[in-house]
Amino acid sequence: MFDFLFLPFALVIFLLLLAVPLIFIYLFLRLSEAAFEMVGIDHWHASLAVFGSVLGSLVDIPLTSGTVSAYPAWYLTFLSLYPGHIPTIFHPVYLAVNLGGCIIPLVISAHLLLRGHASFGKAMIGVGAVAAVTYYAAEAVPGEGILLPFWLSPLLAAICGLVLAGGYRRAPPLAYISGTIGTLLGADLLSLMTPGVLPALSPVALHQTKPLVLSIGGAGVFDGIFLTGIIAVLFAAGIVCLLRGSCGGAQTAT
Repeated sequence: MFDFLFLPFALVIFLLLLAVPLIFIYLFLRLSEAAFEMVGIDHWHASLAVFGSVLGSLVDIPLTSGTVSAYPAWYLTFLSLYPGHIPTIFHPVYLAVNLGGCIIPLVISAHLLLRGHASFGKAMIGVGAVAAVTYYAAEAVPGEGILLPFWLSPLLAAICGLVLAGGYRRAPPLAYISGTIGTLLGADLLSLMTPGVLPALSPVALHQTKPLVLSIGGAGVFDGIFLTGIIAVLFAAGIVCLLRGSCGGAQTAT
């Protein structure tokens, strides 16, 4: 009799354990869709952007036909202007751009600007501020990539959106553009172009048999540009709700 009762109980526990991660994934997707709707994207395109970003985070588009293990000749001339010795060769790397973490955020940001959801001039100021801070805060970790404090980009982007917005309704789109493009530009692109960063990321003595993959925007959907934009929008909208005592003005009309 005890064994008969234990079997359904164990099944219930198993189903609950299975349901917990599914619930978290569902909440993450809903929050992501809500964030895109806050910046002025309709529900259908918001869902498309979320699922496109999640699936696109698995896709890296190569920038070169093969691995790279030394700075190109034209870059060596640039290196000669820097004092001190900078290594010019490194463990082979693949250079790529991530579909979900780079291409899609750029397309969404361009859409917001072209549709007038954010001022181009103010967006560029926000992008510049986030790019400058993330560039100096980024850390090149050998064998891993360029790392940033998790909270830095979203919080800075939210502040830029709120400060630069002509009204609270414009804060979320500015926060999204500042956070995504600013982090891509400062932490990823400018960092990779800085002399000595590639040898620091992938030193010759790196204990790996395979080439290191360095993908712009490709840290993964749960730790990359996609999440930076989502959290920046939620930060900005949340602060708007606190200041106004209502969330009615936090959403931008399409």
